[in-house]
Amino acid sequence: MKKVAFLSIVFIILGLSSCSTFNQSYTLGTEAASNKNWDKAIEYYEKAIQEDPNNSAYRLALTRTKIYASYTHLVKARSLAAEGKKDEAMVEYQKAMSYSPNDRAIAVEAQLLSAQQQETPEPIDTRIEPPVKLQVSDQKLSLNFMHDRVKLKDIFQALGKHAQINILFDESFKDIPYSVDLSDRTFEQALNSLCMATKNFHRIIDERSLIIVPDLPAKRIQYELNAVKTFYLSNIKAEDLQSSLLPILRSQFKAPQFMIDKNLNSITLRDTPEVLELAGKLIKLWDKPRGEVLIDLEIMEVSRQKLKKFGLELDQYAIGLGYGGGENPPSESGWFDVSKIDFTKKSNFQITMPTAFLNFLESDQDTKILSQPRLRGIEGEEMSYLVGDKIPIPRTSFTPFAAGGVPQQPLTSFEYEDVGIDIKITPRIHYEGEVTLELEMNIKSVGGTGVADIPIISTREIKNIIRLRDGETNLLAGLLKDEERLSGRGIVGIKRIPILGGLFSSTEKNVQQWDVLMTITPYIIRSIPVTEDDLKPLWINLGSSFDVSKGGQVNEGADEATLDMLRTERRSDGLSGQNQGQNRVSLSPGNFEITEGREFRVSVVVQSAEEIGSMTLNLSFNPQVLELKQVVQGSIASRLGENIPFLQNIDNSSGTCTLGFSSTDIAKGFRGSGRVASLVFQSIAQGDSPLLFTSVTANSPSGKAIQLETEEGRVRVR
Repeated sequence: MKKVAFLSIVFIILGLSSCSTFNQSYTLGTEAASNKNWDKAIEYYEKAIQEDPNNSAYRLALTRTKIYASYTHLVKARSLAAEGKKDEAMVEYQKAMSYSPNDRAIAVEAQLLSAQQQETPEPIDTRIEPPVKLQVSDQKLSLNFMHDRVKLKDIFQALGKHAQINILFDESFKDIPYSVDLSDRTFEQALNSLCMATKNFHRIIDERSLIIVPDLPAKRIQYELNAVKTFYLSNIKAEDLQSSLLPILRSQFKAPQFMIDKNLNSITLRDTPEVLELAGKLIKLWDKPRGEVLIDLEIMEVSRQKLKKFGLELDQYAIGLGYGGGENPPSESGWFDVSKIDFTKKSNFQITMPTAFLNFLESDQDTKILSQPRLRGIEGEEMSYLVGDKIPIPRTSFTPFAAGGVPQQPLTSFEYEDVGIDIKITPRIHYEGEVTLELEMNIKSVGGTGVADIPIISTREIKNIIRLRDGETNLLAGLLKDEERLSGRGIVGIKRIPILGGLFSSTEKNVQQWDVLMTITPYIIRSIPVTEDDLKPLWINLGSSFDVSKGGQVNEGADEATLDMLRTERRSDGLSGQNQGQNRVSLSPGNFEITEGREFRVSVVVQSAEEIGSMTLNLSFNPQVLELKQVVQGSIASRLGENIPFLQNIDNSSGTCTLGFSSTDIAKGFRGSGRVASLVFQSIAQGDSPLLFTSVTANSPSGKAIQLETEEGRVRVR
């Protein structure tokens, strides 16, 4: 019976040990995965699952290994495709898809590579067609007005009669003598060239009618066709897009009106069709998905401790002598009877001697900690990995017993310190297929205890920026710590005697070594999709923003006749442009900083060398940062007379303000410098707000247009 019981216990122990260990297939798969032989590791893991289908550790290891294998074959397929090895790349794509069948991006790449001829998709037409178009033919004209100087209105009317179009004129149209050759052009080409050269523009009324209008800011606002369009964004925030679009879309006449919906992440614009078309193209270029990176890390911390103790060692280096009482022992409480104490007898005393030990101990310990995290994240965003423990660290402060007393009562609290491996990585993908990594690694461990058993934290830290190719591995090593301690113990005096001291002493040698190795390999999962069309420049229609006096360039489509007309117009405007530099609208103060929640004033100042009879200006600001509370009329209106009409309109929702005045006396105007108005703002949030004049219109008392330069301002709320 005893033998049967013994065998039963043995079988039970063997059964428990077999249940607590992994099978051989799993062990071989782990070894293959450590060597990055993913295909072989998958075979072993699948075999291990067949042997034990209910083991969750086997299934987790198989899933993780399939992900690693899929990305490895994907990177190899891309490399082969770049080298022109199409067949080999397709084999790797097939392996990657077999391990990750749900990854659609891999299937798309494989389809693009397998297609022999890819049809280039036609670009989406983002042009906004006007609601009404002219019904004219594309027949070339044969009109020449170079011999006799003809009135400009007659040229337009002859052009319209030839195309059977009714041409109307604005009341402020200037009918001046002009010479031009409109031969070998269509009606639209001739109309656009003539309007550009004479600083006019046209507005289509219906299919057979249009009106010619002087190209002035006020007339642009009055006649230009506006449209409203909403753009839904997928990757960038609408509030971030507004600050980037405004300086590009703003013209010399006005700025586009924005409306942002944070819930839908959309931006709604109101402006001319040309501006909306340009905004759509820019949003298409900017609203692209950010790249994604997979970071493969292998962290190995190796520590080794060697201990060697040899020699003669005493359990205590002291001799004790005590009085025992002999025949008169002490009472149970340890007290002696004084009348029976006798120090003359040796038997009443006790002595303790140290015990000697002969040490010949030598130990060698190796410790290896291996971690293989795999991090996936978006470029520009920080990825962190932390593994370890939290160690409580006591913090003691002193407080008084009563109010106003001396701080002398100790109060202890605990703060938890992270101990382990802390890694922070911020990736950035380059268009050349490389990745820049901002790496920060902290390794903290408990190095011992100090006063009051407070833990001593040992720290090793690295901050570095590296640039690696897709799939390139970088080795980070050298975080080495080597500590050696040698201590000796022996009897005073005898220990220092040669030879004899070595026999009656002991020596302890302790060597500790720590080293950390880390490999880091970035894989580009998704790069920024930049096509050839994205690299092409966007040509902006010159239109009314074309200004020859400021070095504007004419596009290649302009012919010699248009150039001649522009040169003639430039010479005719040379005299009027001499005083333009003296006419200015500015803000006082223009640039400054202010704290949040404060009110401040900004004055609109006008300086003009010509007499101004009427003036209208629009000012834009950031409504998310500033709020316009009030407009105080300036001194210019009062200098023109009493009861002068003064226009003010505040729209804080769109961040615009309209100001204007007009003289009631047709023979009296304003000349010199003065203040149009004072704007009372309140800072409502932190940020920057530009103060921009989106349009300025000024006329003399006789109705002559006056050109004014503008100066921008900026307010920073902190």
